[in-house]
Amino acid sequence: MKVGIIGMGNMGAKYALMIAKGDVKGMELSAITRVTDERWDMIRQYVSPELMKFNSGDDMYAAIDDNSLSVDAVIIVTPHYSHEELVKKAFERGISVLCDKPAGVYSRQARSMWEAYKSAKKSCPKLQYGFIFHQRTFPVYRKIKEIIDNKTYGNIKRVNWVITDWYRPDAYYESGKWRATWKYDGGGTLLNQCPHNLDLLSWICGNPSDVAGFCSEGKYHPIEVEDDVTAYMEWENGASGVFIASTGEAPGVNRLEISLDNALLVCDKGQLRVCELDKPEIEYRRGNGDLFAKPKYEWKDIKTEPNDGAYEKLLTEYAAGRCVANGDEAINSLYLSNAIYLSSWKNRKVALPVSGSRYELMFEKQFEKELEKKINKAIRRK
Repeated sequence: MKVGIIGMGNMGAKYALMIAKGDVKGMELSAITRVTDERWDMIRQYVSPELMKFNSGDDMYAAIDDNSLSVDAVIIVTPHYSHEELVKKAFERGISVLCDKPAGVYSRQARSMWEAYKSAKKSCPKLQYGFIFHQRTFPVYRKIKEIIDNKTYGNIKRVNWVITDWYRPDAYYESGKWRATWKYDGGGTLLNQCPHNLDLLSWICGNPSDVAGFCSEGKYHPIEVEDDVTAYMEWENGASGVFIASTGEAPGVNRLEISLDNALLVCDKGQLRVCELDKPEIEYRRGNGDLFAKPKYEWKDIKTEPNDGAYEKLLTEYAAGRCVANGDEAINSLYLSNAIYLSSWKNRKVALPVSGSRYELMFEKQFEKELEKKINKAIRRK
């Protein structure tokens, strides 16, 4: 598979180096855009002399149009707002897409991209559309999903995820004018650090039906967007949960707890344990008249493989025609982040939309209206 990489920032350069060094089986680097001297020095010794360099994605597409460049797919690694346009232009040319997270800033962009893909696929059946949610390849999360999907210990009762190991110093936010702005970045912790976690939450547990969000803007850093988030979630089956994330706490933690009917799963910094009850919890609850009876349990370690080579695995799967995260799934993490933002801004609980529903269109319009207010307010302050 011949690929062009649009965007050669930190992650774009990382993908380019992997492919150029031959770490991705079945993938060949044919073109790149917007490469600095520093990034070029990283990859120059590994790339073919025929590698083409362009100033922008549009320049790359122009070369495809005049037949001076031929690629099977593009990997899009650009600022969030630009994803929609670049993805749709690829599909117009019958080119497959692998896009970095998130799908965009608001869910309408993800929906529009998926609709463009479905339309293009009618005339290009082999067209692929995936997202770089590489943490789905982590064995520990795949094991958790297996347990949940198989209902090994029953249904979900409660989910708690605390992710405060996304620590960032002020220098991180000062490294680019687009960072941590509503106008150019589209958000803070939720949109930059947490798309992987929100994707995993949706992938493993399914999206909640309602959320109440509390986003603190500039709590720890001199920025206009949020750097601290707490969200309360409710699922249709009665389960509830809390999602907490921050870039201003140290030392940080990454602890996921999923309480099931008959067990508790705990994933702490990649180590998975399960606390199994000796019999179904409901039997204790209905009990034998003992006012203070407590379930008997046993803790067990669940061994999984290390999370080595996650990006290489995802890219290799894509080259082989398989997407770790399909294009239609990318909208779910945006439903979540958009709903958390909207809830925080409006100070009320917000229902998540269902794809294709009338409420989805209402939700999109409301979120975009409120985001525009945030952008304009930030501009006036400057």
